[in-house]
Amino acid sequence: MSEYRLNVTIKACGVAAILFGIATVVSGGNAILGLHGIPESREKIVPFVLYFNFLAGFAYIITGIGLILRSRWAPAFAVAVAVATVIVFAGFGVWIFRGGAYEMRTLIAMSVRTAFWCIVSIAALVARNACSTSSVVETDLRSNNSDYAGKEMPHQKQRQIRP
Repeated sequence: MSEYRLNVTIKACGVAAILFGIATVVSGGNAILGLHGIPESREKIVPFVLYFNFLAGFAYIITGIGLILRSRWAPAFAVAVAVATVIVFAGFGVWIFRGGAYEMRTLIAMSVRTAFWCIVSIAALVARNACSTSSVVETDLRSNNSDYAGKEMPHQKQRQIRP
């Protein structure tokens, strides 16, 4: 994949993460503050999932900004968000297995979050590795001669020694 495509992909992931984060903070905040006022839904709220998603929304926004700016820490943040989401999703699975009340939309939302952050993490890691690989190749081609910095040295003809 070309560096241009990687840049576009990472920036798109960053924008999607920011939008996803804003939506998560708004929906989680509304549920926490009880602005929807739907009694049936309150009975099926899984508290640790709700609070995790609300707080994770801020991490989504921060990670999205880091991805757009191509910050060094952004891939690690994306992986951390993905791992945390998988852990909470596993906890949610235990909640369901033990007979806890839940809504199907929570199951769907956690599935989407997990898939999204796994994909973003993989894309960020691939982009980071591609960029670090290309910088290694560049440094291998550099010489100590400042006239040729960043370029391959021209081949010099060998002198023939005459007896």
